[in-house]
Amino acid sequence: MGFFSKVKDASGYVVNFKVTKWAGLDQIKDSTRSVANLGRNLFIAEQSNYVETFEEAMQRLNITEAELNARRKEFTRLMFIYLFAALAIFAYSIYVVAMHKNFMGFMMGFAITIYALTFVFKYHFWIYQIKHKKLGCTLREWFLDIR
Repeated sequence: MGFFSKVKDASGYVVNFKVTKWAGLDQIKDSTRSVANLGRNLFIAEQSNYVETFEEAMQRLNITEAELNARRKEFTRLMFIYLFAALAIFAYSIYVVAMHKNFMGFMMGFAITIYALTFVFKYHFWIYQIKHKKLGCTLREWFLDIR
């Protein structure tokens, strides 16, 4: 064993020639997989194991007509609360961009407005299903009926 072979062995400990470890390639792969799985879970709806009617679901969950009407009123209140919040946040976003020339503040307010409007849609859709006593309504049925 010569001098150069000993230097080569020692340099293996001092200098790491594995570029994948430098760049954290394993971490990047894991992050990419988790983002892909999140997207897959977000956009692919779960299928139910069995089909039941609205009345069968009411029986299974032990819900009476009075409880159903109370739930519908609760959803209506929540829908209007979220609608008011969305309008207030959007108005504030317009104020921020008009008076303070802060476009990023407007974008943040707009994003929160869209988020609040998703709750408005959710509660309105649930109210629609309760009113029509039908489970599994499609967006098309909902949209055509509200016009």
